[in-house]
Amino acid sequence: MRRLESGMSVDCEWFTDIVRYEHETISGSTIINSNVGSPIFWSCNLHHLVFDTCDLTNAKFFAGSTIDHCTFIRSDLRSVGIAQDEAIFTNCEFSSCDMRGMTLENATFIDCTFVKCRFNDRILQVAKIINCSFAGKLVDITFEGNGRQKLIANFENCILDGVRYVGCDLTQCTPPKSKNHLYVEQVSARVNNALTKIEDDNNLSDDDRKVLVRSLRKLEQMEQYIFNTAHMKKIYGDVFVERFFASLECNNA
Repeated sequence: MRRLESGMSVDCEWFTDIVRYEHETISGSTIINSNVGSPIFWSCNLHHLVFDTCDLTNAKFFAGSTIDHCTFIRSDLRSVGIAQDEAIFTNCEFSSCDMRGMTLENATFIDCTFVKCRFNDRILQVAKIINCSFAGKLVDITFEGNGRQKLIANFENCILDGVRYVGCDLTQCTPPKSKNHLYVEQVSARVNNALTKIEDDNNLSDDDRKVLVRSLRKLEQMEQYIFNTAHMKKIYGDVFVERFFASLECNNA
């Protein structure tokens, strides 16, 4: 059984199950193909650590722990627990990791990269995602701000399926380069104009009008939005999506 220490390089090891690390700095280690057990980090600093194909499901972070320049590759992070505002990840890279059960919303991520990671159906706070880059597919993620908060993120190499934005400013986002994604500005004004026109459109059935109005009203408070037109067509059909973007005067969907 091993304990996590600075400067170690291990492959295929089994760590002691429950170890409490308090006010420790651990740096310069590479852990490969290992079960790290259930470490509890209490006000610790982790620097330049590499976890490659590791089981970290039971790791816990408390009391203002910092994790910087660490790399997580093909690792299981599903049950990693983070107390509210008690962990800051800076300049970290997550590649092909399973993060579906990790309490991401409690941590702050600064200058981090997420490549082909799985964390479906989550609400991420815009204030805690700062200058991060995403690649791969994001599914059913909501980026939530508290009004005009800027989401500073790079989605250039992403597919955004069911990704929503609430109460945030997207002017500092890099949208996906995929042709199926459409970045729209002046959304609030477009929505208000569309709602007025829809009320006077006699070509719409009552049911179609209700669905269209409901979809538009969800965007009333947004000034910018990134739409995945292909994903929308799978859910609503081509006719509805064409009508939706025509109402917003976006005819290149």
